[in-house]
Amino acid sequence: MDTFDFIIVGGGASGCLLASRLAHSLPHLSTLLIDAGGHNSDETLKSFGERHTTLTAPGYNWGYKTVPQAQLNNREIDYSRGKGLGGSTAINFCVYTRGPEADYEHWADVVGDEVWRWKEVQKRFNKVAKRAWDRLNDFTNRVRSLMTLCDAMRVRMGMTGLAAKWDPTFGDFLDKTLEYYPRNYDHNSGDPIGIAVCQQTTHNGRRATAAEAFLSQRPENLHIMTNSAVTKVVFQGKRAVGVEVNGKKISALKETILSAGAVDTPKLLLLSGIGPSHDLHSCKIPLTHHLPGVGKNLRDRLFLELVNIQKPECHHRTAYAGSSPEQMAEARKQWATDQTGPLASYYLPQMIGFIRSEAVLRSEAYASLEEVSREGLRGKTKPTYEMFSQAPSASMLPPHLYLATAVAFHGTETGGSITLSSSDPNSAPLIDPAFLTHPFDRHLAIHSVRETLAFLRTPSLAKDQIRLAAGPKGEGDDEILDYIRATATSMWHPCSTAKMGKPSDASACVDTDFHVFGVEGLRVVDMSVAPFLPSAHTQAIAYLIAQTAGEKLVAEYS
Repeated sequence: MDTFDFIIVGGGASGCLLASRLAHSLPHLSTLLIDAGGHNSDETLKSFGERHTTLTAPGYNWGYKTVPQAQLNNREIDYSRGKGLGGSTAINFCVYTRGPEADYEHWADVVGDEVWRWKEVQKRFNKVAKRAWDRLNDFTNRVRSLMTLCDAMRVRMGMTGLAAKWDPTFGDFLDKTLEYYPRNYDHNSGDPIGIAVCQQTTHNGRRATAAEAFLSQRPENLHIMTNSAVTKVVFQGKRAVGVEVNGKKISALKETILSAGAVDTPKLLLLSGIGPSHDLHSCKIPLTHHLPGVGKNLRDRLFLELVNIQKPECHHRTAYAGSSPEQMAEARKQWATDQTGPLASYYLPQMIGFIRSEAVLRSEAYASLEEVSREGLRGKTKPTYEMFSQAPSASMLPPHLYLATAVAFHGTETGGSITLSSSDPNSAPLIDPAFLTHPFDRHLAIHSVRETLAFLRTPSLAKDQIRLAAGPKGEGDDEILDYIRATATSMWHPCSTAKMGKPSDASACVDTDFHVFGVEGLRVVDMSVAPFLPSAHTQAIAYLIAQTAGEKLVAEYS
């Protein structure tokens, strides 16, 4: 079969959910979901306790790198992107954060569509995930939340929420953290400010991917094609009529939808002749439509680690991980047998904190920003940086016992780009987030690290520490910035490379119904369309985008 009503390119979070929504809600129409990777069905890679290493699995990751980053000591930064069904939900760290109410109010204002107001997006979030709380009154080993991912038919498919088992010292660590920061019972309430227990996409000790949640009970009108790389969108004049896969055309009678992610969606648009005419001409690609915003406005955030060596009596979380192949093999065997042992508790629960720094908002660096940027940062639920802890360190190995605290910088002003390296579809794109190019980003990063160091020096935490093993040499601006430049890396939250906006916005690529400007029969439904980088891990927002697009498409074609 070479003809379908809908073709969706990309089986990540957005693509899987959208394919399910269309197929279930429009049973009289056929949908084809295409992905360049495989089924990602290896059960040995589903252990939630080892979610931090899945991105190294062969075939699961595109393995992209950025171009050298001038503000990061000219380092090429890892730019992991998921490949195969589930996309980045098969390799990410499973964090599920909706983001602050302020971001959605700003989104609605920027694009001119009330559907993005917080009160409206909550309804759609609740169609993707349902939660039942056992208790809310404490952050100890007794608190639990469960969240159920549902498909369009309300069939229970997977679980997200808090880890089922907590290691013995996690509650004590939270108590110490709450001496310094306010408690937040639910960071997905619209107000994430404060310290929370991180909600994650997991069920029964396993990673919950988009493919498992939305494709495991697929109807007959949903077709899936794997290991099939789309090389371009096929046009008749200005209308998209399908895609090309390995030189073969597959036709779409109604819509072609790109859900390949914020890196590969703009790459496909450019390969199809949609983008800045100068960029296309330089790669000798025939122009289909001049759309200057394609591949521009790339937004992403940086994070880094601060690692303290701990006293032996403090905890034993890090004693087993990577200490020997034999120990890890035994831990995996035990987990596979009965879901017990180290992989059933260590590294499962994590602290997450969204911090709003009034000092940053009072700074000259903030005052110098354009009004639209200041507006996006000053909402009362908008954090300026994020912390998360109780996770393994990339820079520290056993036998050290350590506490790793990551700091992520929100409110990014720097805009980067995705461009083609050549007209060859098999060539990786040129990825340039231009990290820290904007002075405000450097100011915010320095301030965020300094505040986090002050938190780690609080007496209840400091008494357990031996030394700071990974951190700046001092607390002056230059010393902190030197550490940031030497160690910060991408949080893998790219977005805005085909951003949504009003027709009057020259940098916008899609309207609020996800249509690509200037052509027909083509939509983009993934993180590419976000008009800015929300203060959240992007998994939940990718689901939201697909749910929103799905509702609009179903209403149109019912």
